[in-house]
Amino acid sequence: MKNSKHHLKLNNLQVKAEKCANRKEAKKIILKADKAQNKINK
Repeated sequence: MKNSKHHLKLNNLQVKAEKCANRKEAKKIILKADKAQNKINK
């Protein structure tokens, strides 16, 4: 994927993280965000 798609994915994950109801969901979202961030940094 292009960096623009990764940035879009990070923005979507941020919105989901703000709306999540519990810690378990938040941890999953954070792991996905970290993975997307690592791909951008490569």
